[in-house]
Amino acid sequence: MPDYETWSFHGKKETRVETEGEADDSAGVDRIDEMLKTLQPEFGLNSKDPPTKEVEEFFKLLQASEEPLHEHTKVSLLVFVTRLIAIKSKYFFSNNCFNDLMQLIGDVLPQPHKLPNDMYQCKRLTKALGMGYEKIDMCPDGCMLFCDDHVDKKKCLKCGKGRYVEVVNEDGDHVTTDVA
Repeated sequence: MPDYETWSFHGKKETRVETEGEADDSAGVDRIDEMLKTLQPEFGLNSKDPPTKEVEEFFKLLQASEEPLHEHTKVSLLVFVTRLIAIKSKYFFSNNCFNDLMQLIGDVLPQPHKLPNDMYQCKRLTKALGMGYEKIDMCPDGCMLFCDDHVDKKKCLKCGKGRYVEVVNEDGDHVTTDVA
């Protein structure tokens, strides 16, 4: 089609670097132990000094990576929680939705199990992984991200739609609110 533009990466350049033998998420490959081994030098684990708070959190991660979720599985607590958090992020689950899902999973798992009760406990468990996130607004049509040079823009540069939605509040005033 003439004048048809394929739009990908929302105007950003792809920065992904493939590594040799990279595993596909759908293959169910667990590489947590490999990642934790890579992090060991960062925490100075060869030091003779008493462990810092970060080192203690790292050891909790090591324990969670070896500890099965319950006695009838080989899936570790850390792998299970990180995969659930990845699903939460991928499908935009709210924290309330995630907590309800955790409650349901906890109800059907055999007792005793080590599943955290909610998102807060999952975040505490994975804190040492440094898996933070940053919320970035996006055009309602997915044309562009409002980040980097465009963080202060109010309208999409591609389609012209507003970053925010205008609504009428209880007082009858027109106010803007986040799209998402």
